[in-house]
Amino acid sequence: MSRAQVRSQLASFLSGGNVQDLNQVFTSFPKQFNYQTNSTAGQASRAVAVVFIDRETESRIALGGATSGKKRVDYDVVIQVFHHSMQRNAEAAMDDFDATIEQLKTLLRSDHRFGDATGNLIWQGAEPMIDVDYGEPATNARGATECWASVKFQVTQIYTA
Repeated sequence: MSRAQVRSQLASFLSGGNVQDLNQVFTSFPKQFNYQTNSTAGQASRAVAVVFIDRETESRIALGGATSGKKRVDYDVVIQVFHHSMQRNAEAAMDDFDATIEQLKTLLRSDHRFGDATGNLIWQGAEPMIDVDYGEPATNARGATECWASVKFQVTQIYTA
């Protein structure tokens, strides 16, 4: 089990989730965002998400010997969402941003194993809570309204060790 596998599973789950305006999901920070990638004609708002693991904690319990235990690994995951909107007014841009974040949270709540039917990679995620930090919206030099959010939650793995 590894951080890379968890990031990959989450990215795959998010990419298939049909979240409004979410055009790209990365498993690490790209050198540059291109909000045009995967956008549709006339799409006023676009978003990019980056799956980041902030920290991890590991514990083990064994009853009956060195190979009879279970390993628990908790990953503190941060999905960083960067939203770029060419809506004519800032209120419409913020409405689009809010819809993106709400749909992302709804998707996370829809399957706490994030598409891992066996539970071998992800035993549980986004439980018992989802925590979101928001950035202050700003207008860039070209007139786009940009905002960001960090959607934070825990992913737990449990396996025999």
